[in-house]
Amino acid sequence: MKPRLLRTSRNAVLLLASLSAVLPAQAQTGAQAGIFTIQSPAFADNGVMDRKYAGKNPANPNCTGDNVSPPLAWSDVPAGATSLVLIVSDPQGGGGLGVNHWLAYGIPATQTGLPEGAGTGDALRMGQNPIGKQAYLGPCPPKGTGMHHYVFLLIATDLAPDALPAGLTRAELDAALKGHAKGAAAWIGRFGNF
Repeated sequence: MKPRLLRTSRNAVLLLASLSAVLPAQAQTGAQAGIFTIQSPAFADNGVMDRKYAGKNPANPNCTGDNVSPPLAWSDVPAGATSLVLIVSDPQGGGGLGVNHWLAYGIPATQTGLPEGAGTGDALRMGQNPIGKQAYLGPCPPKGTGMHHYVFLLIATDLAPDALPAGLTRAELDAALKGHAKGAAAWIGRFGNF
């Protein structure tokens, strides 16, 4: 399956703004063998995510799921990449300011995916989620806000897998990636609480 761009112009602008913060103007978007892609066998691109992938947080009644990170697979990592960064964000969250649900980095460029549930273990180096923990926190959209779009953005970098310390914020991660991104791929999942 080929990843598709976001369907709404507002979300497309937010995704492009996010990409421009970390990618150089002439970023390579695919290797010679093909186009850099990411996908999940758990849901189609722009498909609805199962409730088990939604967040679980007793302090937030909008977190109605099991907080299991979905399985992910990718291919054709750009030449020159040595590590990968995964950012899962909801550009509609936080009243339109965006919410970062998962920051994982230092993933070796030779790796081709993550198994279901990888976001709650200690095998990955992770940054801070919305509640300040180094783990996946799945979708927790407020009731009545409709379907939110969750962008699974995979960035190829020339940074060594151990170059960045655990516990970074999104702003710190973005700053560390400037000048080191080699390309990016995205997959969209949707989820809503009705």
